[in-house]
Amino acid sequence: MKKRKIDNECRVFNNQWRFDYFVSEHKGNALCLICHEAIAVLKEYNIRRHYQTKHFSQFSSFTGNQRNEKYEDLKRSMSIQQLILTKSVDKNEAATKASFRIAHLLAKRMKPFSDGELIKTCILSSVEEMCPEKLSIFKNLTLSTRTIADRTVEIAENITSQLKNKSRNFKWFSIAVDESTDISDNSVLLVFIRGINNNVDVCEELALVSIMHDTTKGEDIFKEIEMLLGLYNLRWEQLKSVTTDGGRNMCGVRNGLIGHIYRICENFSVPKPLVFHCIIHQEALCVKHIDLLSIINPVTKAINYIRSSTLRHRQFHAFLEDIQAEYKDVPYHTPVRWLSSGKVIFRFFELRNEIKTFLNERNFPMPLLENVEWLSNLAFTADIFTYLDELNLRLQGETSLICDLYSKVKAFRLKLNLFEAQLKSRNFIHFPCFEKLLNEVSYPFPITFAEGILTELKLQFDTRFIDLDGNSKIIAIFQNPFSCNIIDAPDELQLELIDLQANENYKYKFKEGNLIEFYKLLPKEEYKCLKEFAIGMISIFGTTYSCEKTFSKLKYVKSSHRSLLSDKHLESILRISSTNIETDYESILSKRKQFHPSH
Repeated sequence: MKKRKIDNECRVFNNQWRFDYFVSEHKGNALCLICHEAIAVLKEYNIRRHYQTKHFSQFSSFTGNQRNEKYEDLKRSMSIQQLILTKSVDKNEAATKASFRIAHLLAKRMKPFSDGELIKTCILSSVEEMCPEKLSIFKNLTLSTRTIADRTVEIAENITSQLKNKSRNFKWFSIAVDESTDISDNSVLLVFIRGINNNVDVCEELALVSIMHDTTKGEDIFKEIEMLLGLYNLRWEQLKSVTTDGGRNMCGVRNGLIGHIYRICENFSVPKPLVFHCIIHQEALCVKHIDLLSIINPVTKAINYIRSSTLRHRQFHAFLEDIQAEYKDVPYHTPVRWLSSGKVIFRFFELRNEIKTFLNERNFPMPLLENVEWLSNLAFTADIFTYLDELNLRLQGETSLICDLYSKVKAFRLKLNLFEAQLKSRNFIHFPCFEKLLNEVSYPFPITFAEGILTELKLQFDTRFIDLDGNSKIIAIFQNPFSCNIIDAPDELQLELIDLQANENYKYKFKEGNLIEFYKLLPKEEYKCLKEFAIGMISIFGTTYSCEKTFSKLKYVKSSHRSLLSDKHLESILRISSTNIETDYESILSKRKQFHPSH
């Protein structure tokens, strides 16, 4: 015979059983109100047997109304206990969520995991003074070092999971790749991804943190990128561009990362991505290529003399205070910091007379401070570095569009042409330090040094930004589709560009200034190719600024005081501190079966 199944027998709870056996129905089962035990089968025989074997001797004396009243008392007692249990669970869940939020704040601000215990102590001290009756609730907070570390990893995994969901809708994506070392001499590879969906929504996130304990060849980095695409379910044909720091292991077209990407694109018969060397790096390299040792070395020597001795440094500071100088100190020159040289040279020029007096008083004269020609070279260097530093700062920032960055570089190159022409006519209107020094001397000084610097800068900018110049036409189309030359446009865009340029309504919308919002407005049905082209251009990284910014966080997170931080925890902190994705706490809590209070 076919075996019976209880689920198919449709057994129904009989209301008379409540008074006969002191049971109630709970989630399709019979629940004993006396011992709170669930009876396995909803059948009178099982319920009666449970009552007779366990409770008959104690409750058989209750009859009639007494039995009904006893049932109501037991039911009321059961409801109170369930309410207490529910409140207890809710409090534990709230305490768990609170500990997650505190762990998120600590990771966002890159604080040590052990700070969680300090925060709990502060909370308990505050509650003890302000609302002591609720102290027991806050004692349930679990903020131990181990707990905060585990919570941080869970939050990072939740962010990664959300990014995976977003990446499913990417039409195009680009990556910015950079590599540096931490305090333990491990190589840290960072990969930021900027993906755009068909609705032109931009998602820029840290997609990969890889701690590389062995070699960092192009092949090694390529394997990490290949793993990244698999992790986020992306395809090589969706890759629009790759932006690197310009290292050989990155941009080498044979054995570097770019070479490996080109080969796999050829294997899959998909278009090769655009390749860019970080614009900020390029600008810094243009400056480093210029021979400024005749200026940098004497300045560095004087500053090192002042600051290498703590006593002399204090005396110099006091000296500037006494004479009420505009600036109260001179900074060290740090070659690895892009803006260091300009700040040091400008400050040295402004304090040149004070520095000369201070050095002479200590029998450490600097004859160059009496040399008008050298001072004129110093003044010009301070002026030109002011403009270079300004350009560097303007190039920094997240989610910058490639067209905006290229426009800033083009503008600076035009400024160099203007500076060169004005210098030849001895017009120093845009060189305040140069003009200030000229007003202090009684005769004009030579400008050969300044002309040489401008000539070399123009050459460096023309050479190093040749990759951007090569893509200038498509950048111009993206930046202003209404003024571009239709003949220069790709064939698939020409007809749609003609339609767009003839549409006065879209021309008005374009003038409002937000390029991304403008391309969002374009209907996909009418401008399919143009919109797809714009989505790809929006995705391009012009710089590795996001990577550099995260490396600064890396130096702070994994310092000499936290050198033993594990790779997993380091990755989690960097991901949380750099993300724009909101943590889904409800999703994290839903995966937990129990909520344990602090113990």
